[in-house]
Amino acid sequence: MSFETLIERWFAIGFLLFGLSHLLYPAKWAALFLPLRERETGGLLLALFNLPLGLVVVLGHNVWVWGIPVVVTLAGWEMILKSVVYVLFPHALSRVLPSDERMVSAFRMAGAVSILLGALLIYDCFRHR
Repeated sequence: MSFETLIERWFAIGFLLFGLSHLLYPAKWAALFLPLRERETGGLLLALFNLPLGLVVVLGHNVWVWGIPVVVTLAGWEMILKSVVYVLFPHALSRVLPSDERMVSAFRMAGAVSILLGALLIYDCFRHR
């Protein structure tokens, strides 16, 4: 199995599992992120986790072909860009994260989108390879 396929499968399963969790427990996810929103250094904490993961994805799966695998590449670049913003402007997180009830709704929506992307990626990367 190639490293690209490994990253795709890892993301496919992650999208599906985290999507289900976001959809089933949006209030718990909001409770986890609300303190980060209120802290001036919350963005640094998110960047600490997202930047290394985004770099691994982009360096190991920089696929720019029309199809489902490009979702993984786009997610990797999105993690890098967000992390760069949070590293340079840590307080920016408080401006982009919504407040209480809107955050719960946002996690529900993100969960539904993640489940869809995860299902598409699972179908693509486990069926073709």
